[in-house]
Amino acid sequence: MLEIHTEIRETGPDRYATLIDGGWAIGSSLNGGYLQLPVVRAVLAAEGHPHPVAVTTDYLQAPHAGEAEIVVERLRTGKTIGTSRATLIQDGQPCLVSSVVTSTLDSNAPDVDLAPPIELPSPDQCTRIRSDVMPGTNLALMDHVDVRLAPEFANVVRGRPDGSMALRGWVRMVDGRDPDPLVCLLAADAFPPVTFTIGRYGWAPTVQLTTYLRVLPAPGWLRCELRGRVLANGWFDEDCTIRDSAGRLVAQSRQIARIPRVPTPSPTEN
Repeated sequence: MLEIHTEIRETGPDRYATLIDGGWAIGSSLNGGYLQLPVVRAVLAAEGHPHPVAVTTDYLQAPHAGEAEIVVERLRTGKTIGTSRATLIQDGQPCLVSSVVTSTLDSNAPDVDLAPPIELPSPDQCTRIRSDVMPGTNLALMDHVDVRLAPEFANVVRGRPDGSMALRGWVRMVDGRDPDPLVCLLAADAFPPVTFTIGRYGWAPTVQLTTYLRVLPAPGWLRCELRGRVLANGWFDEDCTIRDSAGRLVAQSRQIARIPRVPTPSPTEN
C-alpha cells in the first residue's frame, strides 16, 4: 500500500508527478512523515543512489489530497554520495522542501552505538492506537501504521497525561510490509506528539523534521522512543530513536513543532 500511495511518475528532467492519498492523515491534516516519501523517492530516482541517509524537510503549507508535482534540484552527484533539494508543489505553491542526502546503506550493526536501549514488553502487551481513539477526529494514519504504546504510556491516549514529555512503543505496517528506510521515515513521525503527555491533545504541526537513516533494518517490528526537552514560546522539540527487531539503531530524528493552541477533548477511555 505504501508503494502505491507514494508512487511517482517522471514528467521531465528532474520533474515528477505524484498523487497524494488522503488516507494518511490525522484528522484533516496529512501526516508529515508520509508527505516526505514521494519526495524522497523522486530524489532517489533522479540521483540513482538506492537509499536516503539524511532528510531534512521544511513544511511550508499544508497540501491536500490530490495531484502534486515534485521538482528535484541536484546539488551534488557523486559515485557514493548525492545531495539534492526537492520541492513538493501543489496548485502552483510550494508545500514542502526537503534536503536529501543519498548513498548506500548496509545491514551491519553500528561500529559504535552509545544510545540507550529501548526496553519494551512484547507488542501483544502494548496498547494499539486505533483510528477512532480521539472523539470527533479520525486518525486515518493508524489504519496503515500499527503503533503500540508501552503500558506505562497507554493512559496518555486515554486522557490521563503523565507530564513525562516521553513515549515508547512499537511500530509496523498494517499490511505486513517489512521495514526499510522509507518505513523508518514514516515511523519517526507516526506517534502522537509528546505534548499529549502534558494534556495538549490538539494538532501539533511539524515545522521542520530531520531524520538520519543509519543501517538497513531487519524484518519485524520497530521499537521507538520519543522525548521532548523544551517547550517555550509556542514551540516544542521532539527526538525519536528507532531500533529494529535485532536491537540495532536504524534511525534518529529531531523535529520542531508548534504547541497546540487549545487542548482538545481527551481521548476515549476504551
